Amino acid sequence: MQGIYHLAAAGEPTGGLLSMILPFLLILLVFWLLFWRPNQKRRQQENQMQSALVPGVEVMTKAGIFATVVEIHDTDVVLEISPGTRIRMLKAGIGEVITPAADDTPVEDRPDFGDDDKPQS
Repeated sequence: MQGIYHLAAAGEPTGGLLSMILPFLLILLVFWLLFWRPNQKRRQQENQMQSALVPGVEVMTKAGIFATVVEIHDTDVVLEISPGTRIRMLKAGIGEVITPAADDTPVEDRPDFGDDDKPQS
């Protein structure tokens, strides 16, 4: 029995520093590839979109409100959510720019606008 303990104590190290750190480095690499890198790209695209805002563009806020950009300031914008109703919001609250439809007809003049108010026959 004494020989077994003596061999285990005098043997070579069981792994070394590299084999202990390698799993942690692999986990960090996976997190970077799957989470941090795509999030960085998404944030960069969002910042580019928010800095390229111009008055007259239709946007959707992150809260799901559709509005038209009226004024742009350093960190915030003024949005018109309905005729005569304006709100001031941080640029970070703008979720996406809505690409205009090929139809330049105002929303109020489109045939599908206000169908709820028409009496059913």
